[in-house]
Amino acid sequence: MASTKRITIDQLKPGMFVVAMDQPWYRTPFLFHKRLIAGPDDIDQMRRHGIHEITIDIEKGLDLDATPVAVVTPSSPAPVAPAEQPPQTHQASPTAMEAAQVSYREATAAMERIFAELEAGHAPNIEAVKSVVAKVMDQILLHQESMLAQFCVQKMRRFDRTLASHGLDVCVLSLIVAHEYGLKETEQDQLGMGAMLHDVGYVRLPRNLYRKAGLLSPQENSLMKQHPQLSIAVMAEAGDVPDLTRQIISQHHEHENGSGYPNKLNGAAVSPLAQIVGLVDTYDGMVSFRNGRPPLLPHDAIRQLFVLGEKGRFDKALIEVAIKALGVYPIGSLIKLNTGESAVVVGLNHEHRLKPRIRIITDQKGQACIEPIDVDLSTQNGQQPQRTILRALDPKQEHVNVPAYLEAAAGH
Repeated sequence: MASTKRITIDQLKPGMFVVAMDQPWYRTPFLFHKRLIAGPDDIDQMRRHGIHEITIDIEKGLDLDATPVAVVTPSSPAPVAPAEQPPQTHQASPTAMEAAQVSYREATAAMERIFAELEAGHAPNIEAVKSVVAKVMDQILLHQESMLAQFCVQKMRRFDRTLASHGLDVCVLSLIVAHEYGLKETEQDQLGMGAMLHDVGYVRLPRNLYRKAGLLSPQENSLMKQHPQLSIAVMAEAGDVPDLTRQIISQHHEHENGSGYPNKLNGAAVSPLAQIVGLVDTYDGMVSFRNGRPPLLPHDAIRQLFVLGEKGRFDKALIEVAIKALGVYPIGSLIKLNTGESAVVVGLNHEHRLKPRIRIITDQKGQACIEPIDVDLSTQNGQQPQRTILRALDPKQEHVNVPAYLEAAAGH
């Protein structure tokens, strides 16, 4: 007997488990349509987005004739559940890190679907991309530091770097830098789309080329450098794409000093938004496995950005904004302190860039702390040892599971 039923929105009630809706996922506020209906607000939100019919799974949630899950409000006493209905367990609200984790996971899955369609020869689904970008922007506004932490976690735990995951990473960091830069809200969605799709031209190249693990030959490198023009050709199939988004996609490898490609633009000819995406793309490449090269430590990558600013590749003022947004010691950095202790950077202080919030994980003798110690280096008092950062450490060499410490710190 089938466990699914097709019902109308008026029949939907809290406690039902939805497995499908009559609107595509990118036209709804949900990246995934499989979900338990928590309360009336979920149903109202679905109505507002034009959903009329839903498929439910009665093995995972309530059936039509079951008693709806009661919603407790401050003005009414908690209702007693019927004897035949299993007791409802209370679930704590997700932490910021958990919310960022879910957002990253859902956005990655959505972008993988979009890029799979592109690789199959379909035109870019601009509405779908807009939907993902909007949800990423909302999460950044709510939990910016947690999204930075999740970026770090993904870098350390992800084994297969795809076009979709790279596009999402660049989108997240570009929006964070743009927020610090003071970009108008009306332009942020166009920036996010440009960042998400900046390498879309690679889908027109052989997959074994853009996913090659080792060093590229001069001929392969020359072919790879054609991807901005290929990207514009792909976007031409999409129809209505904002001019700023097209500009970002075509110019993200152009440099202020004219050393970039494909057109060797320089100075004001390079869009500031393309510069943001180009700078973030460069940083993301540095902290990722790429063409056989191991990733740089985040602190070393930040130092390299500063050097590129000195060489004129990027505007120095933009470099300063990026460093302020990402940190001199970015979230997830493993550091050595002047006290001999080791710590993980778990939060930033934008006004005191060398004094982030840290979680101390080993003592002066190098022994693991039974209980990690949280310290804000910018607000130390005279009764504490005055800790300063000496240098960055390599988590692999030190055998430290940084993601575990970030996730534990977020739960406090």
